Amino acid sequence: MKLERFTEAAQVRFDRDLKTFPALISFYLNAADRVKVVGKKVVAKGPLSPVEVIYAAEALAYDVNTHNTLQAILNGRTDLSQHAVDTGISPELSPWNLVMLGAVLSGQSDIPIDLFSTAFGGFDDQLIKSFQLVAHVGARPLRFWEVPKYDPESEGWALNYLKKELEQLFEWMEVHTGRKVTEESLQRAIHFGNLIRTDMAELNAYLAMVKVPITALEYYLIQMMMGDYAQDPEGLHNLFRQFLNEINLRVDQGKSAPGISASPVRVYVMGNETQELYLYNAIEDYGGVVVGCDFRLPLYYDLIDEKALPLESLAHWIWRMPSNLPSQERVRFELNYIKKQNPDAVIISSVVGSRYLPGIERLVRELIKHELGVPVLSIETTLPQENVEKVDYQIRALLQTVGS
Repeated sequence: MKLERFTEAAQVRFDRDLKTFPALISFYLNAADRVKVVGKKVVAKGPLSPVEVIYAAEALAYDVNTHNTLQAILNGRTDLSQHAVDTGISPELSPWNLVMLGAVLSGQSDIPIDLFSTAFGGFDDQLIKSFQLVAHVGARPLRFWEVPKYDPESEGWALNYLKKELEQLFEWMEVHTGRKVTEESLQRAIHFGNLIRTDMAELNAYLAMVKVPITALEYYLIQMMMGDYAQDPEGLHNLFRQFLNEINLRVDQGKSAPGISASPVRVYVMGNETQELYLYNAIEDYGGVVVGCDFRLPLYYDLIDEKALPLESLAHWIWRMPSNLPSQERVRFELNYIKKQNPDAVIISSVVGSRYLPGIERLVRELIKHELGVPVLSIETTLPQENVEKVDYQIRALLQTVGS
C-alpha cells in the first residue's frame, strides 16, 4: 500500500524511509478480505477490553471503535460522525463513538460483525451504551462482562468473581461461535498476545533512547493496533518483527528518524486518543520528538504469566490492568512508566465528549510537575482537521518555551 493517498486524505506526513511500515498499516486497515477467507465469527469489542478471551474461542477480535475511526481519518471519510448525528445520536458523544456509530448504523463498517462483547468496570460507559444501540439495531448477540475494581483487600473475592465471569463468557462464546474454549486454546491466545506485548516493549525501549528512531505518527498508529491485533495476532507479530528489525538498523547506524532535530524536546502524550493526527507532525515540526503515549498501555503493561494455569493468569492480569486501577493509583503507576521515557514535557490529550482522566486532570498535572519537574500542556480536540490552528499554536508555544 502506498502512503501517498493517506497523506492526501488525512493531510499528514509519514516517514517515507520506513520500508516495512506500509505493509504493517495495510495489514491492519485491509483486514476485510482476510476475515472473509478465514470464515470465523467476528466479535466487536471496546478498545481496552482484553482480546485473549475472543481469540481463545477461535473467533476474531474487532476493535470496532478504533478500526472504523482510523479508516475514516486515513481515507478521508469525514461524513460518518454526521451520519450518526442525523440518526438521532447526541453530537456531544466522543467523536470516536460517533464515527463508530455512523459506520455501523449506515452499514459502512469495513468488517461485518457477528457478536458484540466487551468488558465493563474501569472502562468506557459511553461505549457500553453505544454497543447496546448497535447490537439492538443489528439484531446481534450482546454480552458484557464485569471486571471488579482493583482493591488489594478484596483480591480473593474479586479474582474468583472475575474467573466466573470469564467462564460464563466462554460458555456464551461457545453457543454463538460453535467453538469451545479449552485450556490449550486459552494458552495459545495468551502466548501470541505476549509476543505482541514483547514487541511493544521493544518499540518503547527504542523511544527511550537519546536518538529516537521512529517518528510520532507511525508510533501512534502502531500502538492503536493493540486493540484487536489486526484480527491475526500471529501475522501481526511477524510483520511487527520485520518493522522492529528495520528500526534496529537505524539504531545500529546511530540515526534518528528523519525530520527529528539533533537536540529535540522529548514529549510524552497521555490521556485520550486524538483524531487530530496533525498533532504528531506538529511536535516534530517545532523541534520535538514523541517518546511515548499511554493510549493502549493497559493492553501491554505487562506479560500474562504463561507458567500458571491460563485462566488464573488471565484473571490476575486483567484485574491489575492500569485502566482498572483507582484514579490516583492509575496515575502513579503511569508516572513510573513515563519516567523511563525521560520526557522534557508532557501533553495531556482530551477529546470533547470524553475524558480518560475525568475530574483528576489537576491532580495529574500536579503529580507530573512534582515527580518529573517538567511542564504540562493540556490539549482538547474534536474531529480531524478541525483543530489544526489551535494545536499548531499550542505545540509551538510549548516547545519554544521548553527549548529556549
